Amino acid sequence: MYNPKMIDILLRRQGKRAKDLAKYMSGNERQPLTSITKQGANPTAETLEKVADFFLVSIDTLFIRNEELPEVPQQWEIDRRSEYYEKAMVAKDHLIQAMNFERDVMEKWLEAQREDIRNLEDEVKELRDLLRAHKIRVPHHKPLEHPIPPDAFGTDGRSKK
Repeated sequence: MYNPKMIDILLRRQGKRAKDLAKYMSGNERQPLTSITKQGANPTAETLEKVADFFLVSIDTLFIRNEELPEVPQQWEIDRRSEYYEKAMVAKDHLIQAMNFERDVMEKWLEAQREDIRNLEDEVKELRDLLRAHKIRVPHHKPLEHPIPPDAFGTDGRSKK
């Protein structure tokens, strides 16, 4: 049978506060815990699982009749932390893979843009050569000033290659 006194015991032994448990359980630290701490309380399995997760102990710990906690909860805590760190490492690896994929996509896009610029430069050169070969003069005009100055973003306007 569920022993609500174990919550008080675990709070004392782990140096945690009841309002931290209340906040973990409901998102509100002022929410009363009477539904799980009063004598005769009969919380659901989901509630007990959440309480056990807060203390990083087995659900069985909440059914112990006396204050003699076995050594198993401490091992359980280590196992839970190890599981958490493993999940965090997997998430980190996934994030790194996603960032590498994004970097690769951006590099390919930039290379395609550079290739387009090189092709345009080649076309302009061919057109210029064709005009010269036919002795066609194109009036020279001063290019319009670009509305954004080249140093607006802290660069001198030259590309870095």
